[in-house]
Amino acid sequence: MNDHPNKHIRDAVDYALDRGWRLRKAGPRAHIWGLLFCPHAARDGCRWSVLSTPRVTEPHARQIRRVVDQCPHDVPEDEEE
Repeated sequence: MNDHPNKHIRDAVDYALDRGWRLRKAGPRAHIWGLLFCPHAARDGCRWSVLSTPRVTEPHARQIRRVVDQCPHDVPEDEEE
């Protein structure tokens, strides 16, 4: 489902998806490409906007990875597959 046009951001989104985050792609007329939601499925869970065309792509990709790594709602290891 991850078909972001930039390879750096695509890799960062895959990094988030591998860690249990969910991706909800935005509509065709939205300013963002999609939203990432952390594994904590509640209102106070983390979310992050993935831009479709940021000015500089590599820092945006690093920022996505940083947000995923710093999320306080990690899935406990006993709940993973």
